[in-house]
Formats: sequence, C-alpha cells, structure tokens
Amino acid sequence: MRVLKWLVIVVIVLAAGVVGVGFLLPDTAHVERSVVINARPSTVYVALNGFRQFDKWSPWAGLDPQAEYLVEGPPLGVGAKQSWRSQDPSVGAGSQEIIEAVAHEKIVVRLIFEGWDSDNLTTYTLAPEGRGTRLVWSYDATFGGNLMARYFGLMMDGMIGADYEKGLASLKALVETLPQVDLSGLEAEVTTVDSRPMLFISGAAPADEAGGMLAAAFERIAAHMAQNGLAQAEPPIAITRQYDEETRLWRFDAAMIADRPDPPASPEAGIQSGMTYGGLVIRAAHRGPPSAMEPTYEQLVAFRTVAGFEDNGDSWEQYVTADGGSDGIVYIYWPIR
Repeated sequence: MRVLKWLVIVVIVLAAGVVGVGFLLPDTAHVERSVVINARPSTVYVALNGFRQFDKWSPWAGLDPQAEYLVEGPPLGVGAKQSWRSQDPSVGAGSQEIIEAVAHEKIVVRLIFEGWDSDNLTTYTLAPEGRGTRLVWSYDATFGGNLMARYFGLMMDGMIGADYEKGLASLKALVETLPQVDLSGLEAEVTTVDSRPMLFISGAAPADEAGGMLAAAFERIAAHMAQNGLAQAEPPIAITRQYDEETRLWRFDAAMIADRPDPPASPEAGIQSGMTYGGLVIRAAHRGPPSAMEPTYEQLVAFRTVAGFEDNGDSWEQYVTADGGSDGIVYIYWPIR
C-alpha cells in the first residue's frame, strides 16, 4: 500500500507540474519560411490570391488522392474559400478562406481544422527583391488557454517547417513558369455577367482599320432598333469571333444589347439577333484609344493564366465612351472557367 500511495503522489505531482508548466508556456505559436521567386510581386500575388493554383504547389495536396476538395465563394480575393475532407487522419478536414488582400503586398488566410480548437492564420507577405519577390509564408496559432495545445505549439516549427519549405520550393517552380508580364497596372476583376438579347452585324477587317466599319455597323443597328421601338440597354460591344495574329485580320460581330427579349432581326440588312455570353468573366478596363489596347490584352491574358483560369468562349470589347481619344474607356470581357 505504501508503494501505491507514493505512486499516486508522484502522478499527482507530475500532473500538477505539467499543468503548472503549461500555464507558463506561450499561448501562441509562429512558424515562417521564405523564398525568393524570380517573378514580379504582382505575378506572385495573383497566383496566391485564390485557390485555383493552390493544389499545384501545396505540400499536402498529394497526401491523400481520395481527399475531396471544394472551392467556393469569389474566385479571387476576400471571401475565396477552399474546403477539404479526407479519411486520412494526417489530412483531416477543414477550410481556408482569404480574409484580407492588399494588392501585390499581403494575403491573410483564416484556417479552420476540424477537431482543433485554435485560431489559425496563414499570411503571405510579398516584397520586391532585386528583379524578383521575397515571399514570406507564415503561420500563427492562438490556443485560447488550451494547455495541451500550448505543448503542441512548442513542436509546431518542427511539425510543419519542412512542409513550408517544400511548398515554397514548389510554388517558386510553378510561378517561374507562368507569363512574366507586369500585372501591377492592370485594372481587372473576376465577375459574372448575365446573357442579354442583342442585335449584331458580322464583319471583318484588319484590327487597326476596323474603327470605321464598327461605327457604321452601330449606326445601322441603332436605326433598326429605333424603327422597332427598341432602346439600347448598354454601350455597344464588338465580339471577337476570330483574330489572326499574323495578318491581324479581325472577324467580329458589332452588337448592341436591346432592352427587350427577342429583338427582331433584319436579314436583308445583315442584322441578326442572338444572345450574349452569360457566365464567369475577367473584366479589364482599358483607358485610352482603342487602337492602343494590345498591352492591355497582353496583361489580361497573362492574368488569366497566372490566376489558373481557362478560356470559355469569345471575348468582347464594350465601348463605354464614344470619343475614342486618350480619355476613352473600353472594357474587355474575357469568358473563363
């Protein structure tokens, strides 16, 4: 009995020691790793500002091929979210959601792990370094007074530090293969547009000579709409049906969106009716004359690839201002999926 008594005392003392030391341990944990990526901060930022590229470089993506992933919310920026669920205990289930995004500088993501009671944030901090970008990937956990979690916090760097290094190496390799176009000046957003009724005239001309043909087509469509009691619901558009980069021949539909469904066509006048695209698009703003849009297109196409989107139909231009001068505004819509 004496041995048992002393054993109980020892266990109590040890337990008290564990608890006492636990109160002295930090209630937070911090892990970070960094890498220099040979790409501009704007490119790295766009690649990270959503989850369409994440599984291409994540150090955990291949741990369970049977894991289920769901991307929801906005495609990019605050509110973009990825959830996962796996039967593998090393993967588990949880979600990550972007809660802060400072263009080309910082992205903050809230992490939730099912069965783990802590507040978890991961942060990507970007800064120019030489011709590239210094990316710091950090993880911060707050344990809310959980004593056992505080002990885990002591081991956190050893538990995930190597994964962070592996992930950064994979991210560096991925980003350095993406288009290296400066995206910092691009005014672009990913949004959803509705399909709308339209009247259009098809045409073809060299891109730098198409302005007059477009203007004439818009005038014909406007006159036809007035004759039929229709109103123009939005600024006129030109839908790209084909573009030959070598000859610069542009095949297009000059179109106007009607304020009512099923607008009447006029086949004898070459005016056809149809519906515009509806769905997910990148919308980029070009400021200046339409003849100088090539750099904006180059940025937009690079943005699409860097963000992890694919083409999903014919692009179009919307001429917000009609003067065509240096103060003109043209929106370019690029369907994606």
